[in-house]
Amino acid sequence: MKREDGFTVIELVIFFVILAVLAVFFVIQKLDLDASYKDQDRKIAVNAMYYSLTEVFYEENRYYPSEIEDDTLWAIDPELLYDPWGIFVGEADGDYRYEGLDCDNNGRCKKFKLTAELEKEAEYVREVY
Repeated sequence: MKREDGFTVIELVIFFVILAVLAVFFVIQKLDLDASYKDQDRKIAVNAMYYSLTEVFYEENRYYPSEIEDDTLWAIDPELLYDPWGIFVGEADGDYRYEGLDCDNNGRCKKFKLTAELEKEAEYVREVY
């Protein structure tokens, strides 16, 4: 019997199964890497807000605000006040939360807590007590 050149159906099926498995691993790794980058961006934003509050806002005003608004942290890029989904600090369903603590009736606080919800790790918290 004479053998013809080419691949058998079984060889082709095995090849496509291996290719599909590799594609699944690639997609999983890509999603994991994207989540890690978003977490890193969230930590950078929280650190920028923290240092802007402690080194700029507090030094000028001698108190912390009860909430963050658009013009509160003028020393940082305003884009950092929005999470990766475009939600502003403190808004419902956002990844960033700010809590002014030990506040008086005028909204002047002695302490604060900044929190970021992360995808791959536990919450990231920066606070002044």
